[in-house]
Amino acid sequence: MLAAQQPQYPHSAWSGVFCATLTPFVSEVGTIDPDWIPGHLRFLESHGVAGVLPLGTTGEGPSCSLDERKRVLDTVLAHRNTLRVLAGTGCTSLAETIELSRYATEQGADAVLVMPPFYYRTVAEAGIIRYYQAVCDALPGDARLILYHIPAMTGVPITPTILDYLLTSHGPQIAGIKDSSGDPCHTAELVQRYPGLAIYSGSDSHAASSLAVGVVGVISALANAWPDRVCAVFQASRRGGDVAAAQAPLSAAREAVRGFAIPAVLKAVLPWTSGLPRTSVRAPLSNLSDEETVQLREGLGM
Repeated sequence: MLAAQQPQYPHSAWSGVFCATLTPFVSEVGTIDPDWIPGHLRFLESHGVAGVLPLGTTGEGPSCSLDERKRVLDTVLAHRNTLRVLAGTGCTSLAETIELSRYATEQGADAVLVMPPFYYRTVAEAGIIRYYQAVCDALPGDARLILYHIPAMTGVPITPTILDYLLTSHGPQIAGIKDSSGDPCHTAELVQRYPGLAIYSGSDSHAASSLAVGVVGVISALANAWPDRVCAVFQASRRGGDVAAAQAPLSAAREAVRGFAIPAVLKAVLPWTSGLPRTSVRAPLSNLSDEETVQLREGLGM
């Protein structure tokens, strides 16, 4: 295999805090409420968030139909204002991933974030490579793709072999990778091995340590409810401030919600921190019970 050709994108174009945004449902078996989305975007923007990632894991993307995902993207892109948009477009079906990735790109998303197909967990690396190559081939040459490494959910890791092959065959289209392994050592290895790529940490718990080793930004679930805390860590890192002190409130929030299911817990907290109406998760996920909500609020001291 030829040496991987790493694109050299200006990291300033990709840096900052990106919120892995929630998708609002009217009930556990109900439809999406697109009218809720603009208010959430303004809340995030007002607290310094650089961009958003709709329809990822936190956004319950796999629980939405293609038409629903397009509708969410339409709403986000129409109300983005200054926010950059990384669209979650990964599906188990290659055809649907291509269709949604094309749609997001054509509508103006800055990049698409694509998880590997996650039903068959014992596939060979060659199959994952072909999958991503087919997605790249179906997109315009100037489209940008961010790989999504979240093996705890997909069961399919994005290995160095996969990434090296893709950089060799489609380097200009591969913009970066979101590392949601939860392993700061793995994140550091990615930063060292791929200096030309935009490496994002997907861990709120390790935001400070990941920024210290050189990630360009954090794609955060907790930023839905606490954008100020996540942005404080990023700003302290960039300005030479006390990063540990900035991380402490974010870590406290993470500990307070540990044991509750995400995104349900964030949908419970968000009205308390933003004033936005509470929304629902979609089945098979479940909303917090009244008892759990009381327990959560007491734990947060809110």
